[in-house]
Amino acid sequence: MADDSRTHQYHSVKADERDEIDDLDMHIEDTIDLDEKDYMHAATPLRTRRARILEVLNRYRWVIDGVLVAVVVMLLVDRSWTGNSKTTKVDAQYEGTGDVVGFAPRFSQKIVTFQPDPMFVPENGSEFFTDEVRQKWLGIVPKGLGYLNIKDPAKYQDLPQKLEGYYDKYVVTTSMTHQLHCLYAIAEVFSAYTSNITEKIPRESPWHLAHCFDYLRQAIMCAGDIALEGKETTFPEGIVGSDGWDAKHVCKSYDEVLDYLDANRADDAVWI
Repeated sequence: MADDSRTHQYHSVKADERDEIDDLDMHIEDTIDLDEKDYMHAATPLRTRRARILEVLNRYRWVIDGVLVAVVVMLLVDRSWTGNSKTTKVDAQYEGTGDVVGFAPRFSQKIVTFQPDPMFVPENGSEFFTDEVRQKWLGIVPKGLGYLNIKDPAKYQDLPQKLEGYYDKYVVTTSMTHQLHCLYAIAEVFSAYTSNITEKIPRESPWHLAHCFDYLRQAIMCAGDIALEGKETTFPEGIVGSDGWDAKHVCKSYDEVLDYLDANRADDAVWI
């Protein structure tokens, strides 16, 4: 059912009414502040300027993309070259467990599989003090035990302080022979205790062995031998693990090392 009271009647606007509306619009426009007018119309030139910029960028997009790609490639190449250059420089200057001073030469390397030799530290501790065992130890070190005479020390940088007692020579020692000396000292005390020959223990052993344990620890960590080792081959029955005798190690030529130490020895002393 329609409600006549709510029916809206629409009629055409008369000419005189349109004139009144136009007059009203002009009045409103005149009352708007100039700043407000500028604000209302400011978006148009901004949008036009942005559109022009986007049009230019889009037109030369392939050029811009090419330049950016070239820059990225150059940065990557430069970084790679710089990194390789630094690595090559370090590799060329230093040898693993080598001499940073430059006095020692570089030595050739070879693959070595260790072999057990119980004669260096016999199971019967008393045998350690025989001449036969001592000669085995002396057979793996050079005369002078790695004490070297640096004949022209001014040629080298970062030399360690020279040893005392060599007044007319600049004498230093060598880490490898120092390590072997420490290992011999430990074996000596161990053999004396296990065979109950305590009179064979040197008086300096307490402080000397403490030094040797720490020195050898750091020498082992420095060398960082990461040769892979497998199942044991010599352990007593029922003992599992690895004895290391099946591993292949990258080693310096020991003959070359001994020749170098012998040629530059500070004296002819035979000891360990």
